[in-house]
Amino acid sequence: MSRLFVLVLVVVLALCLTAASAGAGGGSCYQHSKKDRALARKTNTARAKADVRKVSLDPHLSRVARRQAKAMARKGSLYHTPSLGSLITGWRALAENVGYSSSVKSVHRAFMSSPLHKANLLRASYRHLGIGVQKKGAYVWAVAVFESRKNPGTTLSMPSC
Repeated sequence: MSRLFVLVLVVVLALCLTAASAGAGGGSCYQHSKKDRALARKTNTARAKADVRKVSLDPHLSRVARRQAKAMARKGSLYHTPSLGSLITGWRALAENVGYSSSVKSVHRAFMSSPLHKANLLRASYRHLGIGVQKKGAYVWAVAVFESRKNPGTTLSMPSC
């Protein structure tokens, strides 16, 4: 084989592997909504005021949170994600806050007014956050999933690039 052919083959294989890894659920194409980002900002503002390190938005955790927020909005019922631990892979410590109200601001206020929700929100070992916010009618349905390990993964399909 010629050197040029081998070089072209190596470049093509490298491009294929790069494309496959980007589309294989890496989460790089996951889009957080404006409301998702607003609730994440409020969470990090509360953590900063409590002198706790900020959490970073994780696409895999957010995919799970968004799915739950949509399910609650569709049913008009507030409940925790069934089998949360099986939807998130490789997790070490896991928590979930669920709520609904008239706005993202009021959901966050409700989380901060509840001792258990506030404890989840301010727990220093949580470093990663998944947010899902769904508006339906007069209500905003919100889910926050907290985890201590970066990008633990999910069994749910992720958007391809």
